[in-house]
Amino acid sequence: MRPRLAPVVLAAAIAWTAGAAHAAALRRIPLAQALTIALRRNRGLAAARFDRAAADAETDVARGAMIPHLDAGENYSATDNPVQVFSDLLLQQDFAASDFALNSLNHPGFFSNFQSDVTLSFPVFAGGRLLAAWRAAGLNAEAARWQETEARQRVEFDVIRAYYAAVLAERRVGVVDRALAAARAHLAVAQDRYHHGLAVNSDVLRAEVAAGALDQQRIEAASGVAIARDEFGHVLGAEDQGFAPLENPDELAAAAGVAGPLDALIARAAAARPELHAAEIRIAAARQRITIARSDYMPTITVASVYENDSKTLMRAGNNAGVFVNARLNLFNGLASRARVDAAAARLDRIEVLARDLNEAVRLQVSTAWRRLEAAREGLDVARRDVGYASDALRILDDRYGAGLTANVAVLDAETAREQAEMRLVGSEINVAVDRAAVNLATGSDPNDLKEP
Repeated sequence: MRPRLAPVVLAAAIAWTAGAAHAAALRRIPLAQALTIALRRNRGLAAARFDRAAADAETDVARGAMIPHLDAGENYSATDNPVQVFSDLLLQQDFAASDFALNSLNHPGFFSNFQSDVTLSFPVFAGGRLLAAWRAAGLNAEAARWQETEARQRVEFDVIRAYYAAVLAERRVGVVDRALAAARAHLAVAQDRYHHGLAVNSDVLRAEVAAGALDQQRIEAASGVAIARDEFGHVLGAEDQGFAPLENPDELAAAAGVAGPLDALIARAAAARPELHAAEIRIAAARQRITIARSDYMPTITVASVYENDSKTLMRAGNNAGVFVNARLNLFNGLASRARVDAAAARLDRIEVLARDLNEAVRLQVSTAWRRLEAAREGLDVARRDVGYASDALRILDDRYGAGLTANVAVLDAETAREQAEMRLVGSEINVAVDRAAVNLATGSDPNDLKEP
């Protein structure tokens, strides 16, 4: 072994030891378990659940505005205002003849009053505003549930993509390791031929350069594995758990199946995409907001019943009760009501335009995902064929070089070609799996569903 190869070998040994220790700490999990963990721990999905819970609570708020309200109140006053003192005396039902004295009326001195009341009120009619607000809140809550479904599907897709990205990173390391082993084996052959006078030193030097380039690729590939695993843990919401994918997940082979005809997938998306359901619900909610705006033109009628106690010391109290009916009608408010209706109508138009655009965007997403999957499946077949060709070519050239029948550069080129072919193969296998999940996401299906439609 040449002296300058010793640092490389030492570094490789240290890296292998560290990698082995890290691998022992890994917790390899199947894709199904990764999805289960993400549905429980992903923070983005948790935020979507909180949005849905908030929307449900807003529905309760809107419903509360339509039912009777019961309120209790307590007021305390201490004043020498003649009118207020006279009123408080009457309310306390403690008025005496001496209180009619002019001096008492004009200069009563400070007088205390504790006023306790219980009020029962009910909005008899609000021009349809309260009912429309309740319906709009209910529609918003339903839209939030569809948005939660969308968030769940996107999280599942992100998990699948991150899972296979980690698989791909590990497989790239394997490809580089195989290429590095072949390069070192070829380097040994070149050194042996050089020592026996059958090859020039440049063959050895070129072989060493090729092995060094693969050493560099190995370092970069190992870094890619660490990055991919970190991203996988982040998507799961479990960065500190050391999760990693299985080395050979069963779903990879199943993902290569046919996704189905494009027209059927577009029809499925139109019926199943949660965003489309949410968009239709938002349109309905926007129509309710127009009703709310138009309620400004209608009268409002409220009925209230009040029971009141008034006392000076909270010990003895005068009491009274009453029923009140309040009616109001907006006669003119500077055309503000008209402006509110126009604004609500414009927002409805905007939502309808966005909904139509979303329908077209969904069709585009489905067709794009389907075409990418078809291209990936065809590319996988080509990559498998090319790996066979490249492996055969390298084996032949290795034999010919050992017999002195071909140049060193031909073997090095063949090694590079096989490495590239194997990289394309592992990339194509992952692309098929991820693109299959993308088709499912685009059609509103479970991203991990591998059944044909």
